[in-house]
Amino acid sequence: MLIKKIFNNNVLLAEDKQQDVVVIGRGIGFQKKRGDAVEEALIDTRYLPQDEHWGRTFNDLASEISPLVIEMASNILRHAEAQLHTTFNTYLLVSLADHISYAIEKAKQQIVVHNNLLWETRHYYPMEYQIGEWAVAAILEQTGVALPDDEAGFIALKFVDKQNGYLANERASQITTLISDALTIIRYAVGQTIDENDINYQRLLVHLRFFLDRLYDEENRTGNANIDAVMLQHVQRSYPNAYDLADKVIAYIEDKTHKQVAENERIYLTVHLNRVLQSTLAQ
Repeated sequence: MLIKKIFNNNVLLAEDKQQDVVVIGRGIGFQKKRGDAVEEALIDTRYLPQDEHWGRTFNDLASEISPLVIEMASNILRHAEAQLHTTFNTYLLVSLADHISYAIEKAKQQIVVHNNLLWETRHYYPMEYQIGEWAVAAILEQTGVALPDDEAGFIALKFVDKQNGYLANERASQITTLISDALTIIRYAVGQTIDENDINYQRLLVHLRFFLDRLYDEENRTGNANIDAVMLQHVQRSYPNAYDLADKVIAYIEDKTHKQVAENERIYLTVHLNRVLQSTLAQ
């Protein structure tokens, strides 16, 4: 593997068997020059471009932002993979580095970009949010720039969906927005304050997240042919208020997503909503 370009002491562009590869490792570029062999023992991470577009995008990015930011993004990405026990598309390195560079620039200008989904992200995706907090702390340690909590939420959303890339991040944002809107409908219908620490409310949050994941995942959606008609009638008769509220939530979700919700989902949502309603009335 030979060096093609040195970004800094820790980030190189190399060529391995006629293919470009980005390699990151402490001191890997120190006192090196183009054409030198890469010291394999110093490589911490390597990124193989998935297509020509990735290579061009990375080169454009590397010419515009600090290589330190690329290195930080790589470390955050590795940390996220270890915490979530998964691997991410290499495009996420470019996206994350670009975002971090932008966030640092805004922070230096004392411009705060507010995250309207911060509360939802923190509550619906706690593991990913902790990674976002870890990233913000790492950025402060390495650059001296303190990013606001809003950025922990923005970074967290990049790791929410394990199907990586732009569309996946869009899906994660859409799901988070839908959950927020659904909760607004529920709070308005209840007509009084809901205890957000109540276990039934927390279970509802989890259910909404995975309900919407299933809705977007066409392959794993349950069809109407498998509905439990007896159970559907039971919950409709036994929990009329919760059933009507589930109808409102589902109608909104179907309108926004242009997807049909299976009747089984109506049953599960009704049961969860009934628990929340009963807990709220008992306060």
